[in-house]
Amino acid sequence: MVDDDGSGGTGRIDFEADSSDSALVIAQGHARARSIELWEGAFLVGSLNKAGPELWQLS
Repeated sequence: MVDDDGSGGTGRIDFEADSSDSALVIAQGHARARSIELWEGAFLVGSLNKAGPELWQLS
């Protein structure tokens, strides 16, 4: 899920990755400067939040 997709709500981007580190790289590219949640099915894997220039917080 991507927060604030430009319409004032959230958006969803489905993708597949070969590994968890590849998934983070792909998600970061889609996030741009927005916060995102990473899900695998119904399981919340974590979230990425833009903490500063070139700095992301993973939780």
